[in-house]
Amino acid sequence: EPMKKSLLFGLALSLGFAGSAQLANYDAGDVVDDFTVTDVEGNSHNLYEYTAAGKIVVLDFFFDTCGPCQATTPIFNEFHEKYGCNAGDIIMISMNDGSDSDAEVIAFEETFGGNFAHAAAVSADGGAGPVASNFGVQAYPTFVMIDQSNVILNEDIYPIANVGTFEAEFPDGANIAE
Repeated sequence: EPMKKSLLFGLALSLGFAGSAQLANYDAGDVVDDFTVTDVEGNSHNLYEYTAAGKIVVLDFFFDTCGPCQATTPIFNEFHEKYGCNAGDIIMISMNDGSDSDAEVIAFEETFGGNFAHAAAVSADGGAGPVASNFGVQAYPTFVMIDQSNVILNEDIYPIANVGTFEAEFPDGANIAE
């Protein structure tokens, strides 16, 4: 009897975790809405332009006082640098939750971004808030990989141990060049 109860409890616990997705509005396999944002350096980024050009897009949803976001930002930037600083097969964008200004996001990147070329970072000033709302981000950080058809490959790449965590999510046969 105690064994049965612990198995049921374990099952209930695992179902509880399975039901708590990072995104309220999308699941893996869903087509996402287009967006255009402007990063803290004034560069414009349009999702559907990137995907139409054959790029995979990885979004890092964050906010500046989020401890886990601070810890994963240098890894995301290392990933960005390793795969061509958005000039290669993958586009990486750090997308604020909409609570931080350009100045706050720049300070966040300078403080926590590590010694790598930093991924494009979008603050509330650049339109990040409506994107985070559209995706329904419920926890931070949330890393989302979107394929060339605007379909979510993974809506919750986590925990982030190193660059290999992201590489493990590449679609089969993607032939992504470093």
